Amino acid sequence: MKLKNILFLFLFVFLGLITIKVYSQKKINTLNSKEHFEKLSGNPLSGKYGMVKALKVVYDIRSEKIYYINSKLYKYHYNFCFNELADNSSIYEFNQKNYSNNQNRRFLLGNINYFESTNKYVLEISPTDLMKSKDVIFLYNLISKTSFIKKNLYFLLNNPRLTEGNNFYEIKTLSPSEVYKNLKYQSISNYDNVGKLLFIKDLKKELYKIKSSDIIVLNKTPLFLPKVAGVIITQFQTPLSHLTILGRNRKIPIAVIKNAFKDSTLRALKNKKVIFKVSNNSYLIKKTKKNIKRIKKQKKVKLKFNLKIDSLIDIKYLNKRSYKFVGNKASNFSVLHKLSLKNSFKVPEHAFAIPFYFYNQHIENSNVNSHIKNLIKFTNNDSIKKHLKFIRNKIKAFPVDQKLINDITKKTANKNYKRFRFRSSTNAEDAKGFSGAGLYKSKTGIINDTIKSYEKAIKKVWASLWSEKAFFEREYYNINHKNVFMGILVHRSFPNEKINGVAITKNLYRPNYEGFVINAQIGNENVVDPTLDTTTDQFICYPNTRNNIYKDKITIDVITTSSLNKNKLTISRQEIQKLANQLNIIKSRFSRYSFKSYLNFGLDIEFKLDKEERDLYIKQVRFYND
Repeated sequence: MKLKNILFLFLFVFLGLITIKVYSQKKINTLNSKEHFEKLSGNPLSGKYGMVKALKVVYDIRSEKIYYINSKLYKYHYNFCFNELADNSSIYEFNQKNYSNNQNRRFLLGNINYFESTNKYVLEISPTDLMKSKDVIFLYNLISKTSFIKKNLYFLLNNPRLTEGNNFYEIKTLSPSEVYKNLKYQSISNYDNVGKLLFIKDLKKELYKIKSSDIIVLNKTPLFLPKVAGVIITQFQTPLSHLTILGRNRKIPIAVIKNAFKDSTLRALKNKKVIFKVSNNSYLIKKTKKNIKRIKKQKKVKLKFNLKIDSLIDIKYLNKRSYKFVGNKASNFSVLHKLSLKNSFKVPEHAFAIPFYFYNQHIENSNVNSHIKNLIKFTNNDSIKKHLKFIRNKIKAFPVDQKLINDITKKTANKNYKRFRFRSSTNAEDAKGFSGAGLYKSKTGIINDTIKSYEKAIKKVWASLWSEKAFFEREYYNINHKNVFMGILVHRSFPNEKINGVAITKNLYRPNYEGFVINAQIGNENVVDPTLDTTTDQFICYPNTRNNIYKDKITIDVITTSSLNKNKLTISRQEIQKLANQLNIIKSRFSRYSFKSYLNFGLDIEFKLDKEERDLYIKQVRFYND
């Protein structure tokens, strides 16, 4: 064998041994290269940001040593400290000591995150950690000194506590909003599927060529989603956007890839059969010979209804079983109302329900019911859309029974409010297995007003039962349209709201773990589907009643902040903690109706902070289906 070949073989084996050594090492005291980082890092525990690698770091105050931990071997800091540093504390004792700011603390704990989209290494501490600012600066400087990152290290200000009264001018810092705006990837619906990859520039114009076996790439968020095998979109989504809910309900893979239309790898797969798999931290897409999965036809959803209740009903007389005659929204609202009487939140005042009876009376008297029955004859989408428009127009053209208008006017007269919100409450929304979020309309009516009359508001809500997106989504779920009825929940409106928001009472980014995900925004700017290039607050908060690690703490993990509030949270730390604790009370009440574990049981809750007093109002609750 030639000397050149021998030397090459020796070098190959030597480098391989080094690689194996680094990979098998449990810890090192200096991080010498990016290769070291790659070998020791793993996926972060939380999937709040995509395309991130995380390396755990521990500083032992007692021995004055720093350890970069093999995060593939040790998922938690506690396991490493227990096994490698002879710390015999229970996990409870460990958390109490080492996430506190008291003198008994033995370890400084953190993660070094590498954000692929910005090529930045960022030190992050747990949002539960009360580490003093001087210790943060010490840990930052020690990592800079003992790693290849040097002064290119940043510190993530992931908790408002870190920006209130702390001065980190000595070190480089990064806000969550700076991280968020530079992200190139976001998981929406974590599933996998096989299909043909299609690039769609105009969904409306190209709808005819899309099949249920296609994975489509879109430049804009669609208002309506046809039957497809998966979706790649270029616009970021909120956890409760219409597209997010559709993806999770249909159990198809959906992801945001910002530069999808320019991505040469994706372009090379155009019109090819691919496998597409989405996870919190990354995605996989490649050619495949696997068979395209057939979309299983959904089991028929049986809807219950009672058309005999022919009078307006105050919310205090409704309960969870009232959904049969007033719909799920009003029924769930009645549970909120009862909870509000004993807890620290309010529900919108002067609430009452308009039962199904009045909607049914309207469609019978206007002869709309016969046209609804004829819908089943149509198989062409264009014909269905035309017929739906005809039905909506006919509902809006026929006058509402005057006695109903008179009864509503009497019920809302002599109140402190002149504006009332008329909100859809069907038997085909806000239910387990079918949320129907965003399918139907809510409208404002003003007492004795001719332009925004009660009658117009009622008819628009009733007509929204036959919108295209509502009809086709029910069709997808095999819901019998003839058994769908519209009730209306009425309460005073919120013209002067300071904050509007939505909450999901489970941790979307870390399964089997505490935490509620919140989106909030100033005023009435849409928090679910915000205006293009507008960001909302998004953060994870924690009730301090179930787990001692959160006791007597205000724990907030900020993902991004409102672009309408100078990239600062729109809600104070104290308001967030109150919200988290009240959400936990509501979750506890509704969890009685679920077979899921408490941590993985989720509700989708709408809330508001009203007027200068910023009173907390809970406006709506529905089951979060995933």
